[in-house]
Amino acid sequence: MSTTPTIVALTDLPALRAAGANYPETVDGWRWLFRVRRERGLETAFKRCGRRILIDVPAYLEALRQKSAA
Repeated sequence: MSTTPTIVALTDLPALRAAGANYPETVDGWRWLFRVRRERGLETAFKRCGRRILIDVPAYLEALRQKSAA
C-alpha cells in the first residue's frame, strides 16, 4: 500500500512534493495555476471541497505528460 497521498490540499507543499508535484514551488504559484486551469487543460487535476482547493496529483501529472507530448 502506498503512503503517498493522491489528493492533497493546495497549501500543503511538503505533501505535494512527496507526491511528485514539484512545480510550481510556491502556494501563490499553485493558486495562479488553479485560476488558469481551464486555459492550461488542468480542470481534472483540481477539486473543490467547500472553500478548500485540492489537487489530484496523479491527474495533474498525467495532464502535464499529455501537454508535453503534444
